[in-house]
Amino acid sequence: MSSLHTIIVALVFFVSGFAALIYQVAWQRILVVFAGGDVFSVTLIVTAFMAGLGFGHLAGGVLADRRSRVASLALFAVAEALIALFGFASKWLLYDVLYLQWGHLAGSRAVTSPVLFACLVWPTFLMGVSLPLLARAAVTGLTDAPAVIGRFYGVNALGAALGALGATWALLPNLGMEGSLRVAGCLNLFCAAAILPAVFHLRRAGQEVGPPEPLRAGTAEGDAPRRPLPMGAWLAIYACSGFIALSLEIVWFRLLGVMQKSTAFSFGTLLAVYLAGVGIGSLAGLRPARRSRRPTTTFLLLQGGIGLYVGLVTSFVLAAVGRLNVFRAYFDNYEPLDVNAGFVALGRFFQGSASPEELTLAGVFAALYLGLPLLLVGPPTILMGLSFPFLQKAVQTDLAQVGQRVGWLQTANILGCMMGAMLTGVGALALLGTALTLRCLVAGCALFGLAGIWRAIGSTRPRLAVALQGALVVAVAGCVWSLPNRELLWARTHGTTPGRILVAEDGAGVSVLKPDSDGRSTIVFVNGIGQSWIPYGGIHAALGALPAMLHPNPVDIAVIGLGSGDTLFSLGGRPETRRLVCIEIIGAQLDTLRRLAQTTPDPALQFLLDDRRIEHVTGDGRLYLMHSPHRFDIIEADALRPSSAHSGNLYSDAYFQLLRSRLKPGGFAVTWCPTRRVLETFVRVFPHVLVCGVIGIGSNEPIPLEPSVIRRRLSTPSIQDYYRRAGIDVSQLLQPYLNPEARPVLIGPEFNRSALTDINTDLFPKDEFSLPSLWKNR
Repeated sequence: MSSLHTIIVALVFFVSGFAALIYQVAWQRILVVFAGGDVFSVTLIVTAFMAGLGFGHLAGGVLADRRSRVASLALFAVAEALIALFGFASKWLLYDVLYLQWGHLAGSRAVTSPVLFACLVWPTFLMGVSLPLLARAAVTGLTDAPAVIGRFYGVNALGAALGALGATWALLPNLGMEGSLRVAGCLNLFCAAAILPAVFHLRRAGQEVGPPEPLRAGTAEGDAPRRPLPMGAWLAIYACSGFIALSLEIVWFRLLGVMQKSTAFSFGTLLAVYLAGVGIGSLAGLRPARRSRRPTTTFLLLQGGIGLYVGLVTSFVLAAVGRLNVFRAYFDNYEPLDVNAGFVALGRFFQGSASPEELTLAGVFAALYLGLPLLLVGPPTILMGLSFPFLQKAVQTDLAQVGQRVGWLQTANILGCMMGAMLTGVGALALLGTALTLRCLVAGCALFGLAGIWRAIGSTRPRLAVALQGALVVAVAGCVWSLPNRELLWARTHGTTPGRILVAEDGAGVSVLKPDSDGRSTIVFVNGIGQSWIPYGGIHAALGALPAMLHPNPVDIAVIGLGSGDTLFSLGGRPETRRLVCIEIIGAQLDTLRRLAQTTPDPALQFLLDDRRIEHVTGDGRLYLMHSPHRFDIIEADALRPSSAHSGNLYSDAYFQLLRSRLKPGGFAVTWCPTRRVLETFVRVFPHVLVCGVIGIGSNEPIPLEPSVIRRRLSTPSIQDYYRRAGIDVSQLLQPYLNPEARPVLIGPEFNRSALTDINTDLFPKDEFSLPSLWKNR
C-alpha cells in the first residue's frame, strides 16, 4: 500500500470513529427512553454496545487472517456501508418500533437485556471488525505492525473524540438525534466509498490473494528473538486494563458531573477528553514502541503510572478547588453555571470587553469544561493510549495472526470494560462510594507497576527490584492516603466543610444536604445542583398544593422526583388522598432525608417519612409510568431545570402523551413551565390546559376552575392543619396563582394548536441542548 493510500485509509478510519461516537451518543439517548435512565438500565445499554464491539473484534480477527489484504480492505468498506444502512434506519428501529410499538418489553429486566443486545449487535459488531481488517490490510511486516496498528487505533480514537464533542455541542443542538444519525450515516457511506481507491490500487499491484504464510518473530523481519508473555496472560492483563480504564471513566464522570452541576454537556465533553487522550497517547507512542526492546515492561510501567498520576493530581485538584474562593462560591451556589452566559463571557474576554464579573464567569466556565477535564482525565488517558503500541509490539510475533491478535486483545479489553461498567457503576459506587472506589482503583494500578519493575530487573537484580517495589508501594499508599474520604470529597465539591453536610450516594448519583448561609434552611443538592429546601414553601410547595386543591377527588397521585419532599408533601394535603407514589431515580436522596430527620427534626419532613400513604419507588419515573397498571388522579414531575442532563425526557411531547394516557377520567397532569417551548409542548398535547404563572395543568376533560370551591377547601381545618406542619399558609401560598390579577388562562380544544411547532420531542430536546449564544439560529 502506497504512503498516499495509507494516509487515506487512516483519514477514513478517523471519520469512521467520528461517526461511531455520534451513534453512541444518539443511540444511548434514544434507548434511555425505552429502557429507562436508572443506573441499571444505562449499564445494560453500555454493556450491550460493548458486547457487540467485542464480538466484532473477535470475529474480525479470525476473518481478517483468512483473507487477503485486498479482501480485508474491501470487507471494511462493506462494513462501513452496512453501518450506514443501520444508521439511517436506527431512528425507526430504536424509537418508532422499539419504544413506540414494543415499549412493553422494557417492563422485564430479563427481557430488556437480550432486546438491547439484539438491537445493537449488528452495527456494533460491524464497528468491531474494522480494526482487525485494517490491520490485516496494512501490516506487511512485524517490524511495522505496532506502528501501523497504533496509528489506526490513535486516529480512530481522535475521530471518536471529535465526534463526541461535535455531537454534544453542535449536532444535537442544531439537528437533534434524527438529524445527527443522518449525518453519521452519510459519513459511513463516505468511508465506504473513500476506501475503494486503496482496494483497486492493491488489486492492480497484484497483492496476495490469500492469507500469508506464517512469519515468526526473529526470522524474515530480522528482529532479535524475544520471550513474550503467553497470549493468555496478555488477554488477562489487557482485560484488567480495560476494567480500570472504564471504572476510572465512571468515577471521573461522577466527580466532574457534580462539579459542572450535571448539565446536558457534561458527558459528551468528558468522553471527548477521554478519547482524545487515548488517541494522542497512541500516536505519541508509535516511534518509542518501534525502538523499544522491552515493550512488555514499558506497557506495565505505563499502566502503573496511571494510578500514581490519578492519585496525586486528584488530591491536588480537590485541595485547590476547596481553597480557591471562586470555586468555593460556585460549588456552594444553588444554581448551575449558565453555559450560554459562559460562552458570551468567553467571547467578550477574547474581544477585550469583559467586565470583572464576566472575567470571573469566563474563567470558571473554561476551568469546568476544559481545564479540569484536561487536568484530571487528559494525562491518564494519554498514558492509556501510549501503552497501546507497546502492547502490539509485545504480542505481534506472527504475521499470519496479526488480525486475530488485534481482535483477541480488543475483545479482552472490552470484556474488562463491561465488568467495570457493571461492578463499578452498579456495585462499587453504591457500596463503597466514589472516594473509596477511587482509592481502590489507584491501588489496583500499582499491581501493574509492581509487575513491570520485577520484569525489568527482577531476574538480574532482585534486591533492587524489591527495593523499587517497596518505594512504589509507599508512593501509592501516600497517594491513597492523600485522597479525601467521602465527606471531605463532597464537602469540597459543594463549597463547604465535612461537618456541615449529610451525604449519601448510589450508582445513580450523589445526594448532599447542607445548611444555607444563614443556617435557617437546609438545601438539597443532587449531583451538585440545588434542587429544593427545608423548611418547605415556595414554588415546589405550590406545584403540589395547587393541583391538589383544584382536583375534585384526588385519591391516587404520582410524583416523579423527591428532592426535599416539598412537592410530595404538598400533594398530600387533601384527606381524600389515599395513595401517593414517589418515583426517584437516585435512592440516596431518601437516605439523606431520613438522616436529617434524626439530627434536625422538622415536623413536615417527619410527617412525610411516616406517612403510610406514600410509596417510595427507586427508578426511572417515565419507565415506571410506562409499565404501571395503575391510573392516577394527579401525575406530575417536580421542578427540573430544562438544561439539566436528560431533562428533555420529562419535557417532551411523548412524555406528556404518556401522562395523558395514565390519567383517570378528570385526572390532572402537572408540569413546571420554565420556558415558552415547554408550555407550548404541553398545550400541544392536552386538549384542556390551565396555565397559572409557571405551572401548567393539563387534562383530557375540562378543568374545574371554581375559586369559591377552592377557597372552601382551603378553609377546611384539617387542610390548614396539614400545611401548618410545614409553616405554610396554604391560602397565601396559592393566592398568586388563583388571584384574578394573576390571570389564570384556560385553554380548550377549540384553541388552534397548528402553529405550535417549536416544541420539545424525545428526538430533539431543544431546551436541554439550547445554545443560542453559540448557534444564533437556535
